[in-house]
Amino acid sequence: MAGDLIILKFGGSLITDKKSEIPKVRNGALEKISDVLRNKKKNMIIVHGAGSYGHPIAKKYKITEGLDGSKEQKEAIQETRNQVRKLNKRLCKSLQNSGIKTKSIIPSNSMQTRGGRKIENFPVNEFESALSKGKIPVTFGDVTEDLTQGINILSGDVIMMELAKIYLPAVTIFVMDYPGVMEDPENESSEIIPLIDSETRKSIKKYYETGIADVTGGLVGKLECAAEIAKYSQCWITSLEHLEDCINGDFQGTQVVS
Repeated sequence: MAGDLIILKFGGSLITDKKSEIPKVRNGALEKISDVLRNKKKNMIIVHGAGSYGHPIAKKYKITEGLDGSKEQKEAIQETRNQVRKLNKRLCKSLQNSGIKTKSIIPSNSMQTRGGRKIENFPVNEFESALSKGKIPVTFGDVTEDLTQGINILSGDVIMMELAKIYLPAVTIFVMDYPGVMEDPENESSEIIPLIDSETRKSIKKYYETGIADVTGGLVGKLECAAEIAKYSQCWITSLEHLEDCINGDFQGTQVVS
């Protein structure tokens, strides 16, 4: 299965309005995703980000810094978990309405982190069970127990790294709200960077270290994860507009290599 498996990550900024301070889904994006995947007879795993369903609360209550013992943070943790599960249900429902069988896999039910980038108790059996039944496992970034600081954010990008190591997929695709990694994100006429290696990552890092709240590291963190994924799988960053092309092997966007 690994040889033909495709792992997709739908960014939180694609499926939600990430600039919103309250949860706000982009229904058009969910419909487009479902339309593209409707007739694709391929083995897939889907991961999605939290966007406005998770980042504002997580940042306000400093969840990435660990437990602080406050009632407010405890409530914020549960609220964040509830919100990202709602987003997961919205995506799964959209896919199911297009005839796609899905299986939601909730990270905080079993996964733990150790420092945010290392996952303990990864539920491989849940993914295997879903795939064996012809279903697409759909998981997401979540608030999970952390073995060093009590609590942390387990990002969808880190889950992607773990899945790539386990399955050695044919291709791993990050689907974002932009067509690839741009040379200068502040310049609308900026060109797409077709290939990113270790040297390129260093040179563009300064452009992407500021921006809207992202408790999972933003694009800089994503590129670090993508470089690790590239050790196990072909890895691309693209837009929803070019998703179908990429699934069909006509890759568009930015390729990341280790």
